[in-house]
Amino acid sequence: MTSVQEIYERNLRRQYTTADAKQFEEAEKGLGANRLDVKGPGATRNLDLIDDFFQKNRSIPVTLQNIYKAVEQRKNEFAWLSPAEAEWYQTAQQNLELGNQLAAHLARQGQVGRLVNDGDQLFENLTLLFKEIHSRRESVSSQTITAAEDRIAHRPGKQLVRVPQPRRTEPQSAVAKADDGTPFLGRNLNEPEWARRSRERSEREAKEAANQPSAASVTSRGAAEAREKAESLQGSTHTETDQLKKIFVTSGTEIDWQATLASRLRMQAQFDKQRAVRRFIR
Repeated sequence: MTSVQEIYERNLRRQYTTADAKQFEEAEKGLGANRLDVKGPGATRNLDLIDDFFQKNRSIPVTLQNIYKAVEQRKNEFAWLSPAEAEWYQTAQQNLELGNQLAAHLARQGQVGRLVNDGDQLFENLTLLFKEIHSRRESVSSQTITAAEDRIAHRPGKQLVRVPQPRRTEPQSAVAKADDGTPFLGRNLNEPEWARRSRERSEREAKEAANQPSAASVTSRGAAEAREKAESLQGSTHTETDQLKKIFVTSGTEIDWQATLASRLRMQAQFDKQRAVRRFIR
């Protein structure tokens, strides 16, 4: 039968000593060099996993070797970094404020022709800009970023990565696709001009009339769905929600709800990305 003392000891958390803390700090250097996440978004989870090992094995002393053993036992559960991520987190420790400012700037990029802001290329862009601006002891502004981008572009070596123009997937031009086989000079060479114009107009109006009901129905249904989704979007804060609800795209005097939804989704993604990137640096 389990005694009260045993229950008490089982639920009492292990307290780490100053000597233990030094071992953890030394292990952090070695594990970080091997790209274990010790600075990024997975750092907290990794620390919890190591702590869990020593809480369950209180008789095992905290040593460098035993910390490595804790990681090895549950290696697949730990968060590891790519080379680009590891370099960024290490580099950003030199100036956390500059790192956060650049992260916020990159979160607003991502459009065609602008800087890539996801995947490893995000971290490559962050590191390049950080090193260029930090080396000159500059602060972040539109002018210093533009100047840094220009200097990087005009020297050999690694370059900033930008979002490319989407590749054309159509096998032929729009003109070729619209070709209905009518000869270049027309079918009815002897047809009077007024008769040809009248006939073409009648054919065009008949075609538009035939297509109008289904097209209008699809457009109306799509607009209604887009409006419902656009108006239901919420930010993580009241300020973000207010900014989202102020975004409208118009076509003439009408609101284009599908374009409005797309714009609000892009803004929401920018908010999410900015928060995620800011969490990379603490």
